Amino acid sequence: MLEINNQYNLVKRRVQIEVIKEFIQGNLIDDVDKIPYKLIPKESDPSRCCIYKERAMIRYRIMALLGVNIEKDDDEMKPLAAYVKEALAHDAPVQPVLTTITTGCSSCPRDQFIVSDLCRGCFARPCMANCPVDAIDFRQGKAHIDQDRCIRCGKCIEVCPFHSVIHIPVPCEGACPVDAIKKNERGFVEIDYTRCISCGKCAISCPFGAIVERSGLFPVLKLLRSKKNIVALIHPSIDGQFPGTLGQIKTALLHVGFDEVREVSEGAGETAEHMAGEVVQRLHQGSPFTTTNNCSAYMELIERHNPQLEKSRSLVATPMSVLAQKIKSENSQSQTVFIGPCLAKRIEAEKLGTVDGVLTFSELAAMFIAKKIDVREMEETDLGDVTSYEDCREFALSGGQLHCVEKRIASGESIKTMTINGLDKKTVKSLDNWERKAPVSQLIEVMSCEGGCINGPGCVVKPSLALKLRNGKATTPVQSAKKSTKL
Repeated sequence: MLEINNQYNLVKRRVQIEVIKEFIQGNLIDDVDKIPYKLIPKESDPSRCCIYKERAMIRYRIMALLGVNIEKDDDEMKPLAAYVKEALAHDAPVQPVLTTITTGCSSCPRDQFIVSDLCRGCFARPCMANCPVDAIDFRQGKAHIDQDRCIRCGKCIEVCPFHSVIHIPVPCEGACPVDAIKKNERGFVEIDYTRCISCGKCAISCPFGAIVERSGLFPVLKLLRSKKNIVALIHPSIDGQFPGTLGQIKTALLHVGFDEVREVSEGAGETAEHMAGEVVQRLHQGSPFTTTNNCSAYMELIERHNPQLEKSRSLVATPMSVLAQKIKSENSQSQTVFIGPCLAKRIEAEKLGTVDGVLTFSELAAMFIAKKIDVREMEETDLGDVTSYEDCREFALSGGQLHCVEKRIASGESIKTMTINGLDKKTVKSLDNWERKAPVSQLIEVMSCEGGCINGPGCVVKPSLALKLRNGKATTPVQSAKKSTKL
Protein backbone atom coordinates (compact mmCIF):
# COMPACT_ATOMS: atom_id res chain seq x y z
CA MET A 1 0.00 0.00 0.00
CA LEU A 2 1.31 3.44 -0.92
CA GLU A 3 2.45 5.93 1.70
CA ILE A 4 -0.45 8.39 2.00
CA ASN A 5 1.89 11.35 1.40
CA ASN A 6 2.49 11.10 -2.35
CA GLN A 7 2.24 13.16 -5.51
CA TYR A 8 -0.95 11.48 -6.71
CA ASN A 9 -2.85 12.45 -3.56
CA LEU A 10 -1.55 16.01 -3.85
CA VAL A 11 -2.83 16.29 -7.42
CA LYS A 12 -6.12 14.65 -6.44
CA ARG A 13 -6.56 17.23 -3.66
CA ARG A 14 -5.80 20.11 -6.05
CA VAL A 15 -8.45 18.84 -8.47
CA GLN A 16 -11.01 18.55 -5.67
CA ILE A 17 -10.26 22.06 -4.45
CA GLU A 18 -10.50 23.67 -7.89
CA VAL A 19 -13.79 21.96 -8.70
CA ILE A 20 -15.31 22.90 -5.33
CA LYS A 21 -14.14 26.52 -5.66
CA GLU A 22 -15.73 26.87 -9.09
CA PHE A 23 -18.94 25.26 -7.82
CA ILE A 24 -19.13 27.65 -4.87
CA GLN A 25 -18.55 30.65 -7.14
CA GLY A 26 -21.17 29.43 -9.60
CA ASN A 27 -18.68 29.21 -12.47
CA LEU A 28 -18.18 25.45 -12.73
CA ILE A 29 -20.07 24.90 -16.00
CA ASP A 30 -18.23 27.78 -17.68
CA ASP A 31 -14.76 27.06 -16.32
CA VAL A 32 -14.50 23.30 -15.68
CA ASP A 33 -12.87 22.60 -19.07
CA LYS A 34 -10.15 25.12 -18.19
CA ILE A 35 -9.09 23.31 -15.01
CA PRO A 36 -6.73 20.76 -16.70
CA TYR A 37 -4.90 23.66 -18.38
CA LYS A 38 -4.84 25.69 -15.17
CA LEU A 39 -3.33 22.82 -13.17
CA ILE A 40 -0.97 21.71 -15.96
CA PRO A 41 0.23 24.88 -17.73
CA LYS A 42 2.57 24.86 -20.76
CA GLU A 43 5.70 25.36 -18.68
CA SER A 44 4.98 22.30 -16.50
CA ASP A 45 7.56 19.58 -16.06
CA PRO A 46 5.34 16.51 -16.50
CA SER A 47 5.77 13.35 -14.47
CA ARG A 48 4.30 11.35 -17.34
CA CYS A 49 5.37 11.38 -20.96
CA CYS A 50 3.96 14.84 -21.76
CA ILE A 51 1.69 17.60 -20.49
CA TYR A 52 -1.11 16.35 -22.74
CA LYS A 53 -1.34 13.03 -20.92
CA GLU A 54 -1.12 14.89 -17.61
CA ARG A 55 -4.07 17.05 -18.67
CA ALA A 56 -5.99 13.99 -19.81
CA MET A 57 -5.54 12.45 -16.37
CA ILE A 58 -6.82 15.66 -14.73
CA ARG A 59 -9.86 15.45 -16.98
CA TYR A 60 -10.53 11.86 -15.91
CA ARG A 61 -10.13 12.74 -12.24
CA ILE A 62 -12.69 15.50 -12.63
CA MET A 63 -15.05 13.01 -14.28
CA ALA A 64 -14.61 10.62 -11.34
CA LEU A 65 -15.25 13.52 -8.95
CA LEU A 66 -18.52 14.13 -10.80
CA GLY A 67 -19.46 10.48 -10.23
CA VAL A 68 -18.93 9.35 -13.81
CA ASN A 69 -18.37 5.66 -14.51
CA ILE A 70 -15.37 6.20 -16.77
CA GLU A 71 -15.29 2.68 -18.19
CA LYS A 72 -18.88 3.00 -19.35
CA ASP A 73 -19.40 6.69 -20.07
CA ASP A 74 -16.08 8.00 -21.40
CA ASP A 75 -16.67 10.16 -24.46
CA GLU A 76 -13.50 11.99 -25.51
CA MET A 77 -15.50 14.44 -27.62
CA LYS A 78 -17.77 15.38 -24.75
CA PRO A 79 -16.75 18.52 -22.82
CA LEU A 80 -16.48 18.39 -19.06
CA ALA A 81 -19.18 21.06 -18.90
CA ALA A 82 -21.67 18.53 -20.27
CA TYR A 83 -20.74 16.06 -17.53
CA VAL A 84 -21.20 18.82 -14.94
CA LYS A 85 -24.69 19.57 -16.25
CA GLU A 86 -25.61 15.90 -15.94
CA ALA A 87 -24.21 15.74 -12.39
CA LEU A 88 -26.21 18.81 -11.40
CA ALA A 89 -29.40 17.40 -12.92
CA HIS A 90 -29.19 13.83 -11.65
CA ASP A 91 -27.22 11.95 -9.02
CA ALA A 92 -25.14 9.20 -10.58
CA PRO A 93 -25.81 5.60 -9.48
CA VAL A 94 -23.71 4.67 -6.47
CA GLN A 95 -22.44 1.37 -7.82
CA PRO A 96 -19.85 0.56 -8.89
CA VAL A 97 -17.99 2.65 -6.33
CA LEU A 98 -14.69 2.31 -8.19
CA THR A 99 -13.78 2.97 -11.81
CA THR A 100 -10.60 2.59 -13.88
CA ILE A 101 -8.68 5.00 -16.11
CA THR A 102 -7.04 3.02 -18.92
CA THR A 103 -4.98 6.07 -19.94
CA GLY A 104 -3.31 6.04 -16.53
CA CYS A 105 -2.63 2.30 -16.32
CA SER A 106 1.03 1.38 -16.82
CA SER A 107 0.12 -2.18 -17.83
CA CYS A 108 2.40 -3.60 -15.14
CA PRO A 109 3.95 -7.02 -15.84
CA ARG A 110 2.77 -9.93 -13.72
CA ASP A 111 4.15 -10.15 -10.21
CA GLN A 112 7.41 -12.06 -10.09
CA PHE A 113 10.37 -13.02 -7.99
CA ILE A 114 13.75 -12.25 -9.54
CA VAL A 115 17.34 -12.73 -8.42
CA SER A 116 19.37 -9.53 -8.17
CA ASP A 117 23.10 -9.00 -8.64
CA LEU A 118 23.51 -9.48 -4.90
CA CYS A 119 23.42 -13.25 -5.42
CA ARG A 120 26.77 -14.74 -4.39
CA GLY A 121 26.16 -18.18 -5.85
CA CYS A 122 26.75 -19.70 -2.44
CA PHE A 123 27.53 -23.37 -1.94
CA ALA A 124 24.55 -23.95 0.38
CA ARG A 125 22.02 -22.82 -2.25
CA PRO A 126 19.05 -22.79 0.18
CA CYS A 127 16.83 -21.12 -2.44
CA MET A 128 17.15 -24.08 -4.79
CA ALA A 129 16.90 -26.65 -1.98
CA ASN A 130 13.69 -25.14 -0.57
CA CYS A 131 11.85 -24.33 -3.80
CA PRO A 132 8.77 -26.62 -3.78
CA VAL A 133 8.47 -26.72 -7.60
CA ASP A 134 12.16 -26.84 -8.64
CA ALA A 135 11.90 -23.46 -10.34
CA ILE A 136 15.45 -22.40 -9.39
CA ASP A 137 18.69 -23.45 -11.05
CA PHE A 138 22.17 -21.94 -11.22
CA ARG A 139 23.66 -20.44 -14.33
CA GLN A 140 27.18 -19.03 -14.48
CA GLY A 141 27.36 -19.15 -10.69
CA LYS A 142 24.12 -17.21 -10.09
CA ALA A 143 20.62 -18.34 -9.14
CA HIS A 144 17.94 -18.09 -11.81
CA ILE A 145 14.17 -18.41 -11.37
CA ASP A 146 12.04 -20.00 -14.10
CA GLN A 147 9.03 -17.68 -14.17
CA ASP A 148 6.85 -20.27 -15.88
CA ARG A 149 7.37 -22.77 -13.04
CA CYS A 150 7.45 -20.30 -10.13
CA ILE A 151 4.31 -20.36 -7.94
CA ARG A 152 5.29 -17.16 -6.08
CA CYS A 153 5.37 -18.75 -2.65
CA GLY A 154 8.25 -16.57 -1.47
CA LYS A 155 10.30 -19.39 0.05
CA CYS A 156 13.41 -18.19 -1.81
CA ILE A 157 13.14 -14.73 -0.25
CA GLU A 158 12.82 -16.24 3.22
CA VAL A 159 15.91 -18.43 3.00
CA CYS A 160 18.39 -16.36 0.97
CA PRO A 161 21.18 -15.28 3.36
CA PHE A 162 22.12 -12.32 1.15
CA HIS A 163 18.56 -11.03 0.57
CA SER A 164 19.28 -11.19 -3.14
CA VAL A 165 15.77 -12.30 -4.21
CA ILE A 166 13.37 -9.46 -4.93
CA HIS A 167 9.60 -9.60 -5.18
CA ILE A 168 8.21 -7.28 -7.86
CA PRO A 169 4.45 -7.04 -7.21
CA VAL A 170 1.53 -5.68 -9.17
CA PRO A 171 0.33 -3.24 -6.48
CA CYS A 172 -3.38 -3.20 -7.28
CA GLU A 173 -3.64 -6.98 -7.72
CA GLY A 174 -1.63 -7.64 -4.59
CA ALA A 175 -3.74 -5.27 -2.49
CA CYS A 176 -7.11 -6.73 -3.50
CA PRO A 177 -8.19 -9.29 -0.88
CA VAL A 178 -10.74 -10.98 -3.15
CA ASP A 179 -8.88 -11.19 -6.50
CA ALA A 180 -11.27 -8.77 -8.19
CA ILE A 181 -8.45 -7.05 -10.13
CA LYS A 182 -7.30 -8.51 -13.42
CA LYS A 183 -5.74 -7.49 -16.73
CA ASN A 184 -7.68 -7.43 -19.99
CA GLU A 185 -6.37 -8.69 -23.31
CA ARG A 186 -4.49 -5.40 -23.82
CA GLY A 187 -2.81 -5.66 -20.43
CA PHE A 188 -4.80 -2.86 -18.78
CA VAL A 189 -6.42 -3.11 -15.38
CA GLU A 190 -10.05 -4.19 -15.06
CA ILE A 191 -12.23 -4.70 -12.01
CA ASP A 192 -14.54 -7.68 -11.71
CA TYR A 193 -17.44 -5.90 -10.03
CA THR A 194 -19.16 -9.17 -9.19
CA ARG A 195 -16.25 -9.86 -6.85
CA CYS A 196 -15.33 -6.30 -5.74
CA ILE A 197 -16.20 -5.43 -2.11
CA SER A 198 -15.45 -1.69 -2.52
CA CYS A 199 -12.76 -1.73 0.16
CA GLY A 200 -10.69 0.73 -1.89
CA LYS A 201 -7.37 -1.02 -1.27
CA CYS A 202 -6.59 -1.11 -5.00
CA ALA A 203 -7.28 2.61 -5.42
CA ILE A 204 -4.83 3.62 -2.68
CA SER A 205 -2.20 1.13 -3.86
CA CYS A 206 -1.94 1.98 -7.58
CA PRO A 207 1.12 4.24 -8.05
CA PHE A 208 -0.27 5.57 -11.34
CA GLY A 209 -3.71 6.61 -10.10
CA ALA A 210 -5.39 4.34 -12.64
CA ILE A 211 -8.08 3.18 -10.18
CA VAL A 212 -10.23 5.88 -8.64
CA GLU A 213 -13.40 6.15 -6.57
CA ARG A 214 -16.50 7.60 -8.16
CA SER A 215 -17.07 10.42 -5.74
CA GLY A 216 -20.24 11.17 -3.81
CA LEU A 217 -19.20 14.83 -3.49
CA PHE A 218 -21.69 16.40 -5.89
CA PRO A 219 -24.88 15.07 -4.32
CA VAL A 220 -23.64 16.57 -1.03
CA LEU A 221 -22.73 19.92 -2.61
CA LYS A 222 -26.22 20.09 -4.09
CA LEU A 223 -27.76 19.26 -0.71
CA LEU A 224 -25.80 22.02 0.98
CA ARG A 225 -26.97 24.46 -1.67
CA SER A 226 -30.60 23.38 -1.21
CA LYS A 227 -30.88 25.13 2.18
CA LYS A 228 -32.64 22.13 3.70
CA ASN A 229 -31.85 20.98 7.22
CA ILE A 230 -28.59 19.12 6.53
CA VAL A 231 -27.14 17.04 9.35
CA ALA A 232 -23.53 15.84 9.27
CA LEU A 233 -22.95 12.38 10.78
CA ILE A 234 -19.26 12.30 11.64
CA HIS A 235 -17.49 8.98 12.02
CA PRO A 236 -15.39 8.67 15.21
CA SER A 237 -12.20 8.40 13.15
CA ILE A 238 -12.58 12.09 12.22
CA ASP A 239 -10.83 12.86 15.50
CA GLY A 240 -7.19 12.78 14.37
CA GLN A 241 -7.74 13.60 10.70
CA PHE A 242 -7.51 17.37 11.15
CA PRO A 243 -5.26 19.53 13.36
CA GLY A 244 -7.86 20.60 15.86
CA THR A 245 -10.16 19.33 18.58
CA LEU A 246 -13.40 17.53 17.94
CA GLY A 247 -15.26 20.65 19.05
CA GLN A 248 -13.34 22.74 16.51
CA ILE A 249 -14.05 20.21 13.74
CA LYS A 250 -17.76 20.48 14.51
CA THR A 251 -17.58 24.27 14.25
CA ALA A 252 -15.74 24.00 10.93
CA LEU A 253 -18.52 21.76 9.59
CA LEU A 254 -21.10 24.36 10.55
CA HIS A 255 -19.06 26.91 8.58
CA VAL A 256 -19.10 24.56 5.58
CA GLY A 257 -22.89 24.80 5.59
CA PHE A 258 -24.19 21.95 7.71
CA ASP A 259 -27.03 22.91 10.03
CA GLU A 260 -26.21 20.32 12.67
CA VAL A 261 -23.36 17.94 13.47
CA ARG A 262 -23.88 14.62 15.24
CA GLU A 263 -21.36 11.97 16.22
CA VAL A 264 -21.85 8.48 14.81
CA SER A 265 -20.45 7.37 18.18
CA GLU A 266 -23.89 8.26 19.50
CA GLY A 267 -25.32 5.44 17.39
CA ALA A 268 -22.34 3.24 18.25
CA GLY A 269 -23.28 3.36 21.93
CA GLU A 270 -26.68 1.90 21.12
CA THR A 271 -25.16 -0.64 18.73
CA ALA A 272 -22.71 -1.84 21.39
CA GLU A 273 -25.52 -2.13 23.96
CA HIS A 274 -27.68 -4.26 21.68
CA MET A 275 -24.75 -6.35 20.43
CA ALA A 276 -23.77 -7.21 24.01
CA GLY A 277 -27.21 -8.71 24.56
CA GLU A 278 -27.28 -10.37 21.15
CA VAL A 279 -23.99 -12.23 21.48
CA VAL A 280 -24.88 -13.58 24.94
CA GLN A 281 -28.28 -14.72 23.71
CA ARG A 282 -26.73 -16.47 20.71
CA LEU A 283 -24.16 -18.12 22.98
CA HIS A 284 -26.94 -19.54 25.17
CA GLN A 285 -28.73 -20.76 22.03
CA GLY A 286 -25.67 -22.70 20.94
CA SER A 287 -24.42 -20.44 18.14
CA PRO A 288 -20.65 -20.94 17.84
CA PHE A 289 -19.75 -17.31 17.11
CA THR A 290 -21.00 -13.89 16.02
CA THR A 291 -19.17 -11.43 13.78
CA THR A 292 -19.58 -7.68 13.88
CA ASN A 293 -21.31 -5.94 10.98
CA ASN A 294 -20.00 -2.41 11.29
CA CYS A 295 -17.49 -2.71 8.40
CA SER A 296 -19.38 -2.24 5.12
CA ALA A 297 -16.61 -3.86 3.08
CA TYR A 298 -16.89 -6.98 5.24
CA MET A 299 -20.65 -7.01 4.66
CA GLU A 300 -19.97 -6.93 0.92
CA LEU A 301 -17.49 -9.78 1.39
CA ILE A 302 -20.19 -11.91 3.02
CA GLU A 303 -22.73 -11.12 0.31
CA ARG A 304 -20.38 -11.78 -2.62
CA HIS A 305 -17.97 -14.42 -1.33
CA ASN A 306 -18.95 -15.93 2.03
CA PRO A 307 -22.75 -16.27 2.17
CA GLN A 308 -22.31 -19.10 4.70
CA LEU A 309 -21.29 -16.42 7.24
CA GLU A 310 -24.59 -14.57 6.87
CA LYS A 311 -26.12 -16.55 9.74
CA SER A 312 -23.18 -15.66 11.97
CA ARG A 313 -23.07 -11.90 11.46
CA SER A 314 -24.67 -9.56 13.95
CA LEU A 315 -28.19 -8.41 13.10
CA VAL A 316 -27.89 -5.28 15.23
CA ALA A 317 -28.27 -2.02 13.31
CA THR A 318 -24.97 -0.31 12.52
CA PRO A 319 -24.06 2.99 14.22
CA MET A 320 -24.67 4.96 11.01
CA SER A 321 -28.07 3.34 10.59
CA VAL A 322 -29.06 3.91 14.22
CA LEU A 323 -28.16 7.59 14.17
CA ALA A 324 -29.64 8.32 10.74
CA GLN A 325 -32.95 6.72 11.73
CA LYS A 326 -32.95 8.64 15.00
CA ILE A 327 -32.45 11.95 13.19
CA LYS A 328 -35.20 11.17 10.68
CA SER A 329 -37.56 10.35 13.55
CA GLU A 330 -36.75 13.68 15.19
CA ASN A 331 -37.32 15.61 11.96
CA SER A 332 -38.50 13.79 8.86
CA GLN A 333 -37.35 16.72 6.69
CA SER A 334 -33.71 16.42 7.77
CA GLN A 335 -31.16 15.31 5.20
CA THR A 336 -28.27 13.26 6.57
CA VAL A 337 -24.70 13.17 5.26
CA PHE A 338 -22.25 10.58 6.57
CA ILE A 339 -18.64 11.79 6.72
CA GLY A 340 -16.03 9.10 7.16
CA PRO A 341 -13.01 7.22 5.82
CA CYS A 342 -14.84 4.49 3.90
CA LEU A 343 -15.87 4.00 0.26
CA ALA A 344 -18.08 0.99 0.94
CA LYS A 345 -20.28 3.10 3.25
CA ARG A 346 -21.84 4.52 0.09
CA ILE A 347 -23.26 1.08 -0.66
CA GLU A 348 -24.57 0.70 2.89
CA ALA A 349 -26.11 4.19 2.70
CA GLU A 350 -27.86 3.32 -0.55
CA LYS A 351 -29.31 0.16 0.98
CA LEU A 352 -30.47 1.95 4.13
CA GLY A 353 -32.28 4.78 2.39
CA THR A 354 -32.00 6.99 5.48
CA VAL A 355 -28.57 8.43 4.60
CA ASP A 356 -28.77 11.01 1.83
CA GLY A 357 -25.07 11.51 1.09
CA VAL A 358 -21.60 10.21 1.88
CA LEU A 359 -18.37 12.23 2.02
CA THR A 360 -14.84 11.03 2.67
CA PHE A 361 -12.43 12.90 4.91
CA SER A 362 -10.36 13.66 1.82
CA GLU A 363 -13.31 15.40 0.18
CA LEU A 364 -14.10 17.26 3.40
CA ALA A 365 -10.49 18.47 3.60
CA ALA A 366 -10.82 19.88 0.07
CA MET A 367 -14.03 21.64 1.10
CA PHE A 368 -12.28 23.20 4.09
CA ILE A 369 -9.47 24.49 1.87
CA ALA A 370 -11.80 25.71 -0.88
CA LYS A 371 -13.81 27.66 1.70
CA LYS A 372 -10.62 28.87 3.47
CA ILE A 373 -11.59 27.21 6.74
CA ASP A 374 -8.76 26.51 9.16
CA VAL A 375 -9.95 24.08 11.80
CA ARG A 376 -7.32 25.30 14.26
CA GLU A 377 -8.81 28.82 14.18
CA MET A 378 -12.35 27.70 14.95
CA GLU A 379 -14.10 28.22 18.26
CA GLU A 380 -15.04 24.97 19.99
CA THR A 381 -18.63 23.83 19.72
CA ASP A 382 -20.08 22.35 22.89
CA LEU A 383 -20.10 18.58 22.50
CA GLY A 384 -22.99 18.16 24.92
CA ASP A 385 -23.45 15.16 27.18
CA VAL A 386 -21.39 12.33 25.68
CA THR A 387 -21.10 10.09 28.74
CA SER A 388 -23.27 7.32 27.29
CA TYR A 389 -21.16 6.91 24.15
CA GLU A 390 -17.78 8.60 24.67
CA ASP A 391 -15.99 5.24 24.87
CA CYS A 392 -17.54 4.24 21.54
CA ARG A 393 -15.32 6.70 19.73
CA GLU A 394 -12.99 3.69 19.91
CA PHE A 395 -15.01 2.15 17.07
CA ALA A 396 -12.45 3.98 14.88
CA LEU A 397 -9.72 1.57 15.98
CA SER A 398 -9.23 -2.15 15.51
CA GLY A 399 -10.41 -3.84 18.69
CA GLY A 400 -12.33 -0.75 19.77
CA GLN A 401 -15.78 -2.15 19.03
CA LEU A 402 -15.02 -5.30 21.03
CA HIS A 403 -13.87 -3.15 23.92
CA CYS A 404 -17.15 -1.21 23.92
CA VAL A 405 -19.30 -4.34 23.66
CA GLU A 406 -17.42 -6.16 26.43
CA LYS A 407 -18.00 -3.23 28.78
CA ARG A 408 -21.74 -3.67 28.22
CA ILE A 409 -21.90 -7.44 28.73
CA ALA A 410 -24.21 -8.29 31.61
CA SER A 411 -22.60 -9.03 34.95
CA GLY A 412 -21.72 -12.70 35.34
CA GLU A 413 -21.47 -13.33 31.59
CA SER A 414 -18.17 -13.90 29.84
CA ILE A 415 -17.25 -14.15 26.15
CA LYS A 416 -14.07 -14.76 24.21
CA THR A 417 -13.26 -12.20 21.52
CA MET A 418 -10.99 -11.95 18.49
CA THR A 419 -10.14 -9.19 16.03
CA ILE A 420 -9.49 -9.60 12.31
CA ASN A 421 -7.22 -6.60 11.89
CA GLY A 422 -7.48 -6.00 8.15
CA LEU A 423 -8.64 -8.11 5.21
CA ASP A 424 -6.06 -9.58 2.84
CA LYS A 425 -5.91 -12.70 0.72
CA LYS A 426 -4.75 -14.83 3.65
CA THR A 427 -7.46 -13.71 6.07
CA VAL A 428 -10.17 -14.00 3.43
CA LYS A 429 -9.09 -17.58 2.80
CA SER A 430 -9.24 -18.27 6.54
CA LEU A 431 -12.86 -17.07 6.65
CA ASP A 432 -13.76 -19.84 4.20
CA ASN A 433 -12.69 -22.41 6.80
CA TRP A 434 -14.98 -21.12 9.54
CA GLU A 435 -17.88 -23.17 8.23
CA ARG A 436 -15.89 -26.37 8.78
CA LYS A 437 -13.93 -25.31 11.85
CA ALA A 438 -15.52 -22.56 13.90
CA PRO A 439 -13.18 -20.17 15.72
CA VAL A 440 -12.94 -20.52 19.48
CA SER A 441 -14.08 -16.91 20.05
CA GLN A 442 -17.75 -16.05 20.47
CA LEU A 443 -17.50 -12.47 19.18
CA ILE A 444 -15.24 -11.58 16.27
CA GLU A 445 -14.64 -8.06 15.07
CA VAL A 446 -13.79 -7.91 11.36
CA MET A 447 -12.20 -4.74 9.98
CA SER A 448 -11.25 -4.36 6.34
CA CYS A 449 -8.52 -1.81 7.06
CA GLU A 450 -5.50 -2.70 9.18
CA GLY A 451 -5.51 -0.63 12.32
CA GLY A 452 -9.19 0.17 11.86
CA CYS A 453 -11.07 2.99 10.20
CA ILE A 454 -8.21 5.44 10.86
CA ASN A 455 -6.52 3.65 7.94
CA GLY A 456 -9.47 3.86 5.55
CA PRO A 457 -9.08 4.81 1.86
CA GLY A 458 -10.74 8.19 2.43
CA CYS A 459 -8.41 9.29 5.23
CA VAL A 460 -6.25 12.40 5.13
CA VAL A 461 -3.32 11.39 7.35
CA LYS A 462 -1.52 8.14 8.06
CA PRO A 463 -2.66 6.14 11.11
CA SER A 464 0.40 6.88 13.25
CA LEU A 465 -0.22 10.63 12.95
CA ALA A 466 -3.96 10.18 13.45
CA LEU A 467 -3.29 8.42 16.76
CA LYS A 468 -1.02 11.26 17.87
CA LEU A 469 -3.66 13.83 16.94
CA ARG A 470 -6.18 11.83 18.96
CA ASN A 471 -3.87 12.53 21.91
CA GLY A 472 -3.02 8.88 22.34
CA LYS A 473 -6.61 7.93 23.19
CA ALA A 474 -7.59 4.28 23.13
CA THR A 475 -4.35 2.90 21.75
CA THR A 476 -4.71 -0.26 23.84
CA PRO A 477 -7.41 -1.87 21.62
CA VAL A 478 -5.20 -1.39 18.55
CA GLN A 479 -2.18 -2.93 20.24
CA SER A 480 -4.18 -5.90 21.48
CA ALA A 481 -5.74 -6.35 18.06
CA LYS A 482 -2.35 -6.70 16.44
CA LYS A 483 -1.63 -9.59 18.79
CA SER A 484 -4.83 -11.40 17.86
CA THR A 485 -4.83 -11.35 14.07
CA LYS A 486 -2.85 -14.53 13.42
CA LEU A 487 -5.29 -17.15 12.23
